[in-house]
Amino acid sequence: MKDRFTRYIITAGCSLFSASPVMATVTDTAYFVSPRGNDAADGSIKKPFLTLERARTAIRQSAVKKVYLRTGAYKRNTSFILTSEDSGSTWSGHPADAPNSAVIDGQGVNDVLLIMGGSNITINGLTVKNYTSRGIGVHGGKGWRNAAPHFSESVDAAKHNIIRNNIVENGKISAPGWDRAGINTQGATPHTQILHNVVRNTTGYGIGVWALQETDDISGTLLQGNVVLNTCTGAKDGAAVYICDRTAASTNIVVEDNFIRDYGAYENELRGIYLDDWASNITVRANIIAGTGTQPLLIHGGSNNVVEGNIIDLGNSGKPCVLNYAAHKKRPMEENRFRGNIVLSSYPEDISGGAFRKFGNVSCPDISHNLYFSYSTGVVNTGGLLYMLKDSYPLTANPHISDWEYTVDSNSIIYNAPLSFRPLKRAWGPPGYRIPRNGTPPSCLTPGTDAVYLHAESCDSLYGISKNGIAVLAGGDSATAQMLDNIHLGNGFDRMPSMAISSCDNGDWVCFNNVTIKKGFTTFAARAAVTSRGGQPQVEVRVGSPTGRRVALLQLGYTGGYASFREQTAALQLEEGTHRLYIIFKGGAGIGSFDYFKFY
Repeated sequence: MKDRFTRYIITAGCSLFSASPVMATVTDTAYFVSPRGNDAADGSIKKPFLTLERARTAIRQSAVKKVYLRTGAYKRNTSFILTSEDSGSTWSGHPADAPNSAVIDGQGVNDVLLIMGGSNITINGLTVKNYTSRGIGVHGGKGWRNAAPHFSESVDAAKHNIIRNNIVENGKISAPGWDRAGINTQGATPHTQILHNVVRNTTGYGIGVWALQETDDISGTLLQGNVVLNTCTGAKDGAAVYICDRTAASTNIVVEDNFIRDYGAYENELRGIYLDDWASNITVRANIIAGTGTQPLLIHGGSNNVVEGNIIDLGNSGKPCVLNYAAHKKRPMEENRFRGNIVLSSYPEDISGGAFRKFGNVSCPDISHNLYFSYSTGVVNTGGLLYMLKDSYPLTANPHISDWEYTVDSNSIIYNAPLSFRPLKRAWGPPGYRIPRNGTPPSCLTPGTDAVYLHAESCDSLYGISKNGIAVLAGGDSATAQMLDNIHLGNGFDRMPSMAISSCDNGDWVCFNNVTIKKGFTTFAARAAVTSRGGQPQVEVRVGSPTGRRVALLQLGYTGGYASFREQTAALQLEEGTHRLYIIFKGGAGIGSFDYFKFY
């Protein structure tokens, strides 16, 4: 027996199975689990347990707090839950096995792997898949009434937990929304670290951090080195990375060095990173945000947030803005900064558009020293008439970025003052993981055409604009208010593109100065949601004035309703050169809503 004690740590006897109690033994101060194991075994590397529950019972009765999951599928029909009884434990794939080859398959259960009130627990190197609510969840403190079946319960605070090097995939959430994410924390969960995970292919949010009640605390949360791909495919008003803090009191939250690509449909108000409901004291730095979605960033009501040193790729979608800066219930927004970022695009020039949108009567953030570059035309936008936000010190230059991983040439100008861009760490995902070459390609690989895009709300002047829309954004200026009548901006929270104009009536118009029409342009297009079935709705393009020479007439067809947008085209007869163009709406009241106009 002496030799046995020198080679193993022997735990206390247990009676999980009353018919055959066993002495659980463990090699290298760890228990082992395998799909080919046996719960009547001793939990050693040669005689592993079969189930996670058996290993959980063993660590609760032992000083040993590490569990290795060997290669294979662990199929679930219930959630696997770790509590305060499991604090201090580590659940990990085995170093000798292929990375992430231990697969916890939820088979459609709502929550697959949960930490409920446990602290100092590490989940490392696993694959978690096929969930309908959360893949990996951490909940501490008071329950939230809408977060059943598990996060509605009240438990101990969950502190200093680590979710690292995991793959979380295939989320099929029937009604994606709040409190449902591939990796999801809620409540009193301070100092949670979410590190080097891959979250991919889910209808819901990718990574979500929620503090909804007065006793909640998400201070010290760190999201670092994660890869978030193809998320929010069934969601609305959400994000790949979502942080909500209704306390506005949590501090030292960092989102850095993450790779985010493709976060849902443009029309569904989806963001790459969304700081919601007064989320404050957050640093967002050194991330790559690219691909599909509505806006890369939204700050909704928070203060003391810093967005710096990110690469933001708008692609060829013609996204109306880089940063949406929106008030929430009249709380002041102070000391927010958007500086030192690189903003890329490959869509053709929008000569009067803006990179930033302000919604509500709040003080402007510090927006300065960002670099802008378009791979299509080189023409970029750093502000706009109706956004009320503008980069005070914009920079334009080719950053010399290449390939799917946004590799920056070592001699790029971005490393010089005044931008002084910090080189990215590029340690994305688990060890050995490579960014896949699928999804939306980077702008540097997909230059656009030479078409000219004009976002409808970015006009230089207008006639018939709603006092409930742009007047608020313009700060209630009396001269502006005289123009405001029947067209209004989408509020950013409905099913329309956030900056579309709507309720366009007969005789209303928008005007764009200095539109450069290039040689060979023969087509005018409007992306519209046409709500009028009768009255022959039309869009005219006239030169110089609302009654000037007509150069295009677009007969609009019904598209299916106010949220059903479709691009429609007409012939353009306009010579090469720079023109002032008027887009005039004809055909009765309530013709429809308009996202952009295009000349090519």
